[in-house]
Amino acid sequence: MTVFDDTTASVTRRAASALGCCALVAIPFLAVQFPPVSDLPQHVAQVRLLWETWHDPSGPYRIQWLTPYWLAYVVVGAAWSLVSPDNAGRLALLAIGILWVMAGHVLAAARGRSPAAAVVASVLLFNHALYWGFYTFTIGWPVFVGWLLLTSGRRAHRIEWPDALGLLLGATLLYFTHVLWLAAGTLWFVASTIYNRVGLRTAAWRFLSFVPVLMLTLVWYPKLAAAGFDSPTRWFVTPSGRLSVSWLVDAVLGGLRGSTEYLIFAALVGWIGVSVYQHRRELTRVVDVELLLAAALLGALAFLLPDLRTNTIALAKRWAPCGVALLILGVPPPRCAPLVRYAAPFALLTAVVGATTAAWVQVDRRDHAGLVESLRALPDRPRVMGLDLAPESDFVKGRPFIQAFAYAQVLRGGELNFSFADFAPSPVVYKTRRTPTWTVGLEWYPQRVQRSDLDQFDYALVNADDGTHRRFADYFRVVPVTDQGRWRLYRLRPS
Repeated sequence: MTVFDDTTASVTRRAASALGCCALVAIPFLAVQFPPVSDLPQHVAQVRLLWETWHDPSGPYRIQWLTPYWLAYVVVGAAWSLVSPDNAGRLALLAIGILWVMAGHVLAAARGRSPAAAVVASVLLFNHALYWGFYTFTIGWPVFVGWLLLTSGRRAHRIEWPDALGLLLGATLLYFTHVLWLAAGTLWFVASTIYNRVGLRTAAWRFLSFVPVLMLTLVWYPKLAAAGFDSPTRWFVTPSGRLSVSWLVDAVLGGLRGSTEYLIFAALVGWIGVSVYQHRRELTRVVDVELLLAAALLGALAFLLPDLRTNTIALAKRWAPCGVALLILGVPPPRCAPLVRYAAPFALLTAVVGATTAAWVQVDRRDHAGLVESLRALPDRPRVMGLDLAPESDFVKGRPFIQAFAYAQVLRGGELNFSFADFAPSPVVYKTRRTPTWTVGLEWYPQRVQRSDLDQFDYALVNADDGTHRRFADYFRVVPVTDQGRWRLYRLRPS
């Protein structure tokens, strides 16, 4: 059997692998109307509010130009300008997904790692952060990869003006993706400086290159608590409890229900395990120590950080997929025939894409039934209350429908009972913070809705099964505008 080392793979092979991965991961996004991504509608609604505020500054909103979450909204805004509003979200999500996948291939090429490993790492795109719709965090991975390349190896010792400008630009991009990525990037800068034994003077000059961005963060961050964007710090799972297989599978993947993700996780562990065993006598020579160090850093964050801090959910888990991607790239690929070397990773990615597409199509056909008709029935600029009375799906984990009612604002404008404009770090927020006169938290606890809540809105967009819809209409004596599907629209005031 012929074996070969493809860490010096040709540009053609690397490009073909990257393009093949991009084509595969695009399939789920193109197969559905509404991807089962929790926060996606609210992100797209932010773009609508941005355009409205830009054209009418006297409205109820204001734009926060220095909030550290802009980069993802640049992508969403670009998608909005190219396609209809109801398609802008999935096109933007597709673009971010391709950037995520390409980052692994670029890192593999720059560090001389196997393109086959980059194919395996592409599997990790479909993780819980994507399903929750953590747009701003997900787009941070490609930026962090660029930061790794700026701060590793020989570059860690360079202090010329182009290097200083590169560090300033890199830190600025990290800031405008997510402040958490800036924090991780700063930690990595320290770790890389120590590992590469960078002199104190050089390290100080390099650090000073991006200090202005850190200062901006110190000015911005305290404003969050002052604006009410705060929550208790909670560990729902202790660091030792995170060693369980179920937690690891949910942290590394965490999107699909059933046993599929356990099989995917086993395949990833098998790839790493076989590689380490086969190269055990030369492991220190064939691994990329800096990538493994970066993987260890993100792994430490995943195991040690709390689950909730400053309204940031899944704070610990969100680092796990990127950490495992670095681990896969850091170890050499298993020794095997060339055909197997590439066929196995692409077979794994194809299987993951197939399972993901099948689940998304089922959600779109069954769980989103009636949503399009309900949205079309809305007039312009309505006041809409969203109630997710069937919060779980048989096909994907989490709360995929929790923000789906925000599509009403995406398509028709108006006002919602909950909006990301209520979140202090959003690009577009209310000029005067809203004090709801209706029950707070109905997006999470819709069963608490009262008649007095409904009286303050024009329409209710409700997700429920048939029996719950009947009880809802009878109990609150509301008029159905649509009467088919899981999603139905109710008129709450006389027309």
